[in-house]
Amino acid sequence: MRGPTRRTVVTVAALPFALALALGASSQRMVDRWWPTFPHERLSAAPDGSVRLSDTLDDAKGTHPRVVTMRFVSLSRVNDYQESADARTLPATIPAGQTMWRLTLHFAADPSTILGACQVQLRDADGRQYTAGVGDTVEDVLDFPSCTPPGAAGPMPALSADDTATFDPRPAEYDRRYHLLLPTGVQPDNVRVWFDTPLYAEFEVPSS
Repeated sequence: MRGPTRRTVVTVAALPFALALALGASSQRMVDRWWPTFPHERLSAAPDGSVRLSDTLDDAKGTHPRVVTMRFVSLSRVNDYQESADARTLPATIPAGQTMWRLTLHFAADPSTILGACQVQLRDADGRQYTAGVGDTVEDVLDFPSCTPPGAAGPMPALSADDTATFDPRPAEYDRRYHLLLPTGVQPDNVRVWFDTPLYAEFEVPSS
C-alpha cells in the first residue's frame, strides 16, 4: 500500500493554518460590520467633569444639529423608586441577591433641539454592563432609558415629511434619574451615555 506523499503531508499540515486564516478573516468582517454600531469613541470631559456632545440627528424632515452637555450628579443605593425629585416615592420589591441603585445625570440643551433616543449603562471595573430599568420590581411603572425629563421630552424626530405632531416643552437644563438593579456586591465603576454611535460620554463613579 502506498504511503502518503510529501505533497499530501504538507497539505494536511497546512489545514489548521488555512482554517485559522479563514476564521480570522471572518472575524474581521464581523468586526467591520458590527463595530460601528457600538459606542467606541469617548468624548473628552471638561475640567468640571461635564461632557459636551455635538453631532447631528436625521429624521424624515432632514438633518438637525444636536448639542447637549451631560454631567454626573450622584449614584446611591436605594430601597424605593422616585422618578424625579418632586415625584411621589413608590415602594420597590427588590429580589433577593440584588441591589437597587439610583443614578442622577444632569443635561443641558437648547429646548428646540431634537435629542432623540439614548442609552444609559452602569459598568463595573471588569466592564460588565447594566442597563437602566427596574423590570417588575416597582408596580405599574414602565421604566426605560431616556435623556429627557418625564412628561417634557421636547421635540421628537419626525416620522414623515409632513409630520406636524406637537410636543411637551423641555426645559433648557434638568436632572434625569435612572434606577438600576445590580447583583448585590457589585461596585459600579463608571457610567456611559450615548445617543448615536460611535460617540459616547463616560463618567467615573466616585469611590464611596
